[in-house]
Amino acid sequence: MRVNELALSQAVLPSLAKVGIHEVEQLAGHRTGELLRRPELSSGVELYELICELHRHGLTPFSSYGGHIETERELEIFRLRAVEGLTFTEIGERVGLNRTRVDQLLRLHFRLDEVPPAAKRRRRARND
Repeated sequence: MRVNELALSQAVLPSLAKVGIHEVEQLAGHRTGELLRRPELSSGVELYELICELHRHGLTPFSSYGGHIETERELEIFRLRAVEGLTFTEIGERVGLNRTRVDQLLRLHFRLDEVPPAAKRRRRARND
């Protein structure tokens, strides 16, 4: 499936094209953290929109759990980490999990195994 067949905003499609992603299947070759390091996707908003749209179609290209369809809670965990930049502990407090389980879910379902730019920006802002 081509990404332009998805109901994505006009902000997301050019960002994906700039990183060379035109087919949904191409996402399987990328880790979420790797994509978030790209300036075109570093806000996390674009990637979150893409993941939600893929979820709506029952597609899970980032999952290392054999195609598990993410729950709304798992999508919210991703949003809180990649877009809002919350810590594992802060996310866990909001969704009723411990920090270790939050980390596990992000790695398992989104292949997010590094600190996203939003979390780095938030950490810097707290320290300033």
